[in-house]
Amino acid sequence: MGTDRTEIDGSLIKNAFLLFDKMSELQKKLPVAYAVFQMILNENGDGAADAKYLYANDRYCHGIGYTRDELVGNLVTETYKGESRELLDYGYQAAFYREEAHHTTYSKELNHWIEFIIAPTNIEGCCIVVSTFIDDSHLERELLRRNSTTDDAIVRITRLLNQDENFERTMDMVLNEISLVVHPSRLDILTFDGVSVNYQFEWCADGVSSKRDKTKSISYDTYFSNWKNYANHGDVVQIEDIKVLEKQDNEIYLFFKSLGVERIIAAPFYDNHHNLLGFLCAENYETNEEIDTLKLIESISYFIAFRIRNHHLLQLLDYRATHDELTGLRNRRVFGERLKELSKGNDEYGIFYIDLNFFKNANDQYGHHVGNEVLMETSRRLERASGFEVFRIGGDEFAILVDEALDEEDYIKIVHVMNEYFEKPVVENKDFSINISISVGYARAPYDSRIPNELRKIADMRMYEQKKMMHKLILDEQANTNKSSQE
Repeated sequence: MGTDRTEIDGSLIKNAFLLFDKMSELQKKLPVAYAVFQMILNENGDGAADAKYLYANDRYCHGIGYTRDELVGNLVTETYKGESRELLDYGYQAAFYREEAHHTTYSKELNHWIEFIIAPTNIEGCCIVVSTFIDDSHLERELLRRNSTTDDAIVRITRLLNQDENFERTMDMVLNEISLVVHPSRLDILTFDGVSVNYQFEWCADGVSSKRDKTKSISYDTYFSNWKNYANHGDVVQIEDIKVLEKQDNEIYLFFKSLGVERIIAAPFYDNHHNLLGFLCAENYETNEEIDTLKLIESISYFIAFRIRNHHLLQLLDYRATHDELTGLRNRRVFGERLKELSKGNDEYGIFYIDLNFFKNANDQYGHHVGNEVLMETSRRLERASGFEVFRIGGDEFAILVDEALDEEDYIKIVHVMNEYFEKPVVENKDFSINISISVGYARAPYDSRIPNELRKIADMRMYEQKKMMHKLILDEQANTNKSSQE
């Protein structure tokens, strides 16, 4: 596919850890020191000989007295000299057997009692180690106790986002889980495409009507371009009573009022370049001393952004693997897969092979950009003329799958219609006009063959027979023209 899968996975891992760290640094109330270890197996493969630091946040680095540069990429035995055996054993169990462990030890090297939680991750062979340095943790423990309910909810919801579930199902589950904590009337995940804001996912309380159909997309310039003016917590908007907007921005006030919104939190989320991806919104949530709703919504928005970015990346990789980048048609690989599937489920089906005549001449004379225009227009005409799915299988070669039973007369008619579509120039402007014709061959199952590869060969052979006939006609016309001029 042209993209190294290891490179992609490494990028996602790095982004995931940066995301955790960003949340931790933004939320100073979270007294969490953590590092991610990659376990190094012993010679027998039944235990850990060492572990490598993949990542460590600032709290962890400060606690053990090293900078991040001194940790990342180095070995655990270099920082816990002579004191790492139990940590490595627990790390091995977490990384390869998904067992979580709680461990307390005194480090002579650090002169600290340290509490560890060693837990598995979604990354093969890796574990996460969360540490509390007991001697100076009284304030941290108190903060953790007061925020435990909110933090537990954040952890529970982020675990849902890290599951290998269907993307749409995961987002619906996340909204439902948030609703159980903050009890809103409505939750939304809105996505921004650069022009408008779209209601991609929605959760509604019983008796609350959906606004998705009413407002599938909203003008960003009208309703969201000034959202930072209302932000009172970083980029997050929290409006406890929308009546405050009545005089400031009556249009937005009336918009919220028409949707039954009395109070709202809207947390934006971004891509890796800090371009806006969308918003996580909670409307008419309950105020609760045990839950910090703003903190929960803001924290979850970071993880939603990561899942959306990951989903978009996988979609892009899948698209590039199955589509021709220029025309948007499915590619040769997909054509072969579809043909194989069709042969198993259908008794009668067929294929067309199409090749452009003298495309190279047009490409050489007018340039590749004009040649690309010819190919794109060709793909559109073939789709309209045939009524079946078109595939680009080579430079100027296309294929069509016929997934139903047709008489040979129908195939001949389709060839005739396709030729008619190319009677007009494929590219025409004030400077030049390009005419392109096509050569077409077809094969039908079971009449020509029942074997898919045989059908491809037959259709290809017939296509080139048509091409030879076309070239012969042109040569004969040129010969006659030359003869007439000599006479």
